[in-house]
Amino acid sequence: MLRRRRQVPAMEGLENDERVLAHAEGADGRIVATQRRLIWPSGSIAWHEIERASWDSDEQRLRIEPVVRKRRGDAHLIPLTDPGRLVDVVRELVTASVVITRHVAIDGRRGVQVTGRRKSDGDLVWNAVVDPGLDPDDEHTRPRLETAVAAVRREVE
Repeated sequence: MLRRRRQVPAMEGLENDERVLAHAEGADGRIVATQRRLIWPSGSIAWHEIERASWDSDEQRLRIEPVVRKRRGDAHLIPLTDPGRLVDVVRELVTASVVITRHVAIDGRRGVQVTGRRKSDGDLVWNAVVDPGLDPDDEHTRPRLETAVAAVRREVE
């Protein structure tokens, strides 16, 4: 059985070399995945800036959790009326942006989760999240934290 591919929509606001990889319709308009970012009517986010993306089939919405959040649980909730391939493409691109992730113990079992993500231009962006109970600004923790991040970076760079 032959399946017809969805027509790729014309989009305003894309950069010259930005390509639409998947798209879907949402309650508020079109949602588009390009090789660089996810775009929805009220915003956009680069793949390397996404910590986690999940699909809630009951609510018919895509949940995008940014790497940097003001509060725990902050997320973009994007309702989709017809997800098509978009959800799978989003997962693939978020996963593909992660180059390395390591948990490094710096105080007993407590430590830091170090993640390197590749931007669309090829550069790496580093993120470090300390375990609960550790203060990243503590004078004893800070040097160990910096050493842990440097060790993980050396594995890749």
